[in-house]
Amino acid sequence: MECKLNPHEKSMQFLQEVCNIDGIELVDSNSIYNIVVRVRGRSGRHYEVEASRPIGLFMQNSWTTEVVGAARKRDFDTEKARAYTAKLCLNIHENKEHLPVGDRLASLALSLHNDVKLAMEIPLVAQFIVCPREELYHVFTFQEEMVVTQDMIDDTALEGNPRHVLEYMEEDREIEFIDFLPGFWHVDGDEEAFDLDSIETNWLQDVSDDIMQRFD
Repeated sequence: MECKLNPHEKSMQFLQEVCNIDGIELVDSNSIYNIVVRVRGRSGRHYEVEASRPIGLFMQNSWTTEVVGAARKRDFDTEKARAYTAKLCLNIHENKEHLPVGDRLASLALSLHNDVKLAMEIPLVAQFIVCPREELYHVFTFQEEMVVTQDMIDDTALEGNPRHVLEYMEEDREIEFIDFLPGFWHVDGDEEAFDLDSIETNWLQDVSDDIMQRFD
């Protein structure tokens, strides 16, 4: 008798299928509490999407996600090289946060895979794409309101009042889920797993064209 997958397992199976697309890679993190996906955007920039949650069998905390961008893929490999990466304040729309983490990561990965299109909708992505690698060394995070540099963090820390900078960092730019494909978010117990092979060759463009953002 075949074992029935729960919603989390189904979503992770779907994420693995998405990661078979050229330019999207699921990285082995050696922990069930940490999931890492790396994406090469059409711009040539690279992204690392990481989801994590506290360790513990009875922890009810939800998954948190973080997006980090780099000019070169190898900038993710060492702590020294990571000095040339910067956080991008992007997140899934709050109305979709109840969905399994695999579905949420797949949505972010697909959006970032077509980062040129995404940059037309979200200015902070465009700012990251055009920022020279050498300048990324000085950037702490790209966000909707401003680009926060490491100097700004250091200066406000010395002044003892970093709140006016750090409060901006608490609000990530939200990305709407892509839900027009039949069976795309297979969270119901009786739904069939999503079949990537059933989509036409231009499906990724269709997905990207349907990305929507919501301004607060």
